[in-house]
Amino acid sequence: MGWAIALPGGAGDIPRSLSPDRRLPREAALRHCLQLGVSALQSHAHPLDVVELVVRELENHPQFNAGKGSV
Repeated sequence: MGWAIALPGGAGDIPRSLSPDRRLPREAALRHCLQLGVSALQSHAHPLDVVELVVRELENHPQFNAGKGSV
């Protein structure tokens, strides 16, 4: 059996109608978090540790309304 990663990206969506200066940094942050999780899984990190790693990265990212600086 393989593995998969699902990134929540916060409440709401990132509409294509959002201006590129606001949309692209959010998409880049999600790609960064995805790659972080993929790399950790490929290094045989424990899946729960990978979940914590990726969620922590999302929560600390200023593009998302979670963790540090959230409302």
